[in-house]
Amino acid sequence: MSLGHVSNVRNSLLDREWAQLADEGMYLAAPDALLDAWREAYEAPLGQRQTFYTTLHGAAFDAALRDRRPEREAQIALASFSAAQRLAPFGRTGTHYFYANAEGVETLRSSLKLSSASKGENIVVTVLDDPGLLRDTVQPASGVICTSPAQTYLDLSAAGERGLDAAR
Repeated sequence: MSLGHVSNVRNSLLDREWAQLADEGMYLAAPDALLDAWREAYEAPLGQRQTFYTTLHGAAFDAALRDRRPEREAQIALASFSAAQRLAPFGRTGTHYFYANAEGVETLRSSLKLSSASKGENIVVTVLDDPGLLRDTVQPASGVICTSPAQTYLDLSAAGERGLDAAR
């Protein structure tokens, strides 16, 4: 980021009274207000939505996800309800959600034994136009990569009533 952009963000946070200055530096004074405004302005990341079906579930699904061969170019992150199940399990759904790049989709296809699905999908992968979102991930367990808590919150908030409840 440029220093000018950082300065603009700083000034905007101070102008809205979401941040304040102290001897130690700047701190968020109203993090909930900032998060609420972010949620209201949120637009899902752009990308191609692909749907699949897998017969794997439960422990077999988790093992295949964790034990997949690491492909150098493949980028994959659990998203939405799937990330929330690993970070703070308050929402449940029968569908698994991922963000990935093109190589990541191919890795998921082979490791999770995915088949194409026009109906009845239980895997939804968004192949991101800009994979920058995949640079900010968390690893709550070995081999399990999830979107950041902030991204997971935003995705859940946009997922409808059950998602908003899970986000809260």
